Amino acid sequence: MAKYTELAEDILKHVGGKENINSLKHCVTRLRFDLKDESKADDNYLKNRDGVVTVVKA
Repeated sequence: MAKYTELAEDILKHVGGKENINSLKHCVTRLRFDLKDESKADDNYLKNRDGVVTVVKA
């Protein structure tokens, strides 16, 4: 369980912190963030992070 807690904390940090999140939705395989400022998210880091398959912006 600790590895998932670490992954969640790392994702949170690299999307700009909880203060940068308007909303978050999830399903079994995805996290969907609505960010206040997308420029604060480190997409390259997240794409290369173990446990993250890819990053998609819409």
